[in-house]
Amino acid sequence: MKIGFMANYFYPATGGMEELTFGIAKELAKKGHEVHVFTSDRKGGKVFSKDETVDGVQIHRSRSFLNYKYYLNFNPGIAFKHLGYKLDVLHVQSIGFIFQDLGVLLRRLFTKTKLVNTPHGPFMALEKYPWWQALLRFLYVTIEYPVNMLYHGSVQVNPSQYRWMEKYGFCKQGIKFIPNSIPESIFSDVNEKRFFNLKRKLVIGYIGRVQKYKGLRQIVEVLPFLVKVDPSIVFLVMGGEVDGEYAKLRSLAKELKVEKHLILAGRVSDSEKLAGLDATDIFVLPSEWEAFGIVLIEAMARGCALVSTRTEGGSFVVGADEGFLFDYRNLDELGKVMLRLINDKKLVDKMKEHNSVKAKEYLVSNVVTEFEKFYRS
Repeated sequence: MKIGFMANYFYPATGGMEELTFGIAKELAKKGHEVHVFTSDRKGGKVFSKDETVDGVQIHRSRSFLNYKYYLNFNPGIAFKHLGYKLDVLHVQSIGFIFQDLGVLLRRLFTKTKLVNTPHGPFMALEKYPWWQALLRFLYVTIEYPVNMLYHGSVQVNPSQYRWMEKYGFCKQGIKFIPNSIPESIFSDVNEKRFFNLKRKLVIGYIGRVQKYKGLRQIVEVLPFLVKVDPSIVFLVMGGEVDGEYAKLRSLAKELKVEKHLILAGRVSDSEKLAGLDATDIFVLPSEWEAFGIVLIEAMARGCALVSTRTEGGSFVVGADEGFLFDYRNLDELGKVMLRLINDKKLVDKMKEHNSVKAKEYLVSNVVTEFEKFYRS
């Protein structure tokens, strides 16, 4: 098959959607499909080469004239460049980008290409926004509705997303559940010495974007309670920050007198990420909202027990065998969950062993077969 992906951001840009899409595209190319990706040429101030082929994936980049935060991306080229390529399937990643929507409309009008979308999450997914942002969301979702009706099929990454996907215009009969995936490389051995000094610590770990909605302040807020129970506890935070969140975490830790128990590692390499997860006993994803949380299954693969908020993704990935859930901003519940794990090493070890096996169900080599079936159907 000739398969195209449309993603506003893509390799070498980092992020959950970017890395997930790249993994799927590479696996499809490995299986003999002709794979194209249509994307923008920059993210976060970094500019990438115009076109290149990486691991069999043909990447076509268009000039982005404005790139602010996530959704504000003025990239008209992405709406037209794909029209120069004959495709059996065009698989769009995410919603909320006006030029992607224009590209979908043009593709539907002038070709017989099958159109698929994985929205990952609703446009502006948090519950509360300032009034002007809430108004913007309402207006854009209204405009987006007829565009979402153009897709022949759509993918939900957790089993409960159909509830809002129908409200956004996606056809219920065309919704297919295919979970997010991880590459084989997540199970690789690493020889990274950066985190060797954590061997005698009880490590609570996190990796991902460091910004307010990720909820990391909650962990810092319960640290004073936790370190009284076990003074060896450290909270290891890995990932690039947004809006100066590192300084806010550092200030909060200092105020609560737990700054010695907080390690802000910053952006890390792939080998450092794996080493950090290997050093982690309890992995936390305390976000206000997550569609899936690929970092959860990455942490599972490296043998971590899990703690997550009751988000769409957290509630799907984390069951009683994998770890514990808590309600966002319920610090009392969070403290009890963490205390349970800190005081029960056998339970943590059991979860670690279970998770390292369970994670293999999410390998991209397994998941991509489901995409092939869906494209053909």
